[in-house]
Amino acid sequence: MTVANNPNAIAAYLAGNVTQADPAQLIVLLYEGAIYRIGQAVQEMEKQNALASGIALYRALAIIGELRKSLNLEAGGEIARNLDRLYLHMHEELVKGHLAKQAQPLERVRTLLTDLNSSWRQVASQVKTLLDARTDLLPPSAIRVGLVSYQQPEAAPRLALKA
Repeated sequence: MTVANNPNAIAAYLAGNVTQADPAQLIVLLYEGAIYRIGQAVQEMEKQNALASGIALYRALAIIGELRKSLNLEAGGEIARNLDRLYLHMHEELVKGHLAKQAQPLERVRTLLTDLNSSWRQVASQVKTLLDARTDLLPPSAIRVGLVSYQQPEAAPRLALKA
């Protein structure tokens, strides 16, 4: 059995990615998971497989819900509030598309997530570069503000990636 056909090996690999990821990388992983699940939902919708489409969409909604819950609206300021509104809009669009059995709203959300993911990949790359250099320099202000949008108090749980 190859690694590609072994669900346990894939789960272990993904779990390693999640446990070793910094906050910016976690956000990228969450976006990628939501993008993938929405793609699955669209494919199943086109096959008229409502159950599989609904399951994939439920998982995408769970990821978006985790992203939304992880926002720190106080420390994140306007960026966090804008992301909160955007995640709520995405949630509504996904539900509307599913209920109407239309792929267009799902595709619009997937495009939004892809754009956000591209930006967060750049942030994650810059954070990784700074961490690899082991400098005591603070990241540029745009990166700091973005990361603060997702930082939670010590007592809050970390993002969960179950979908």
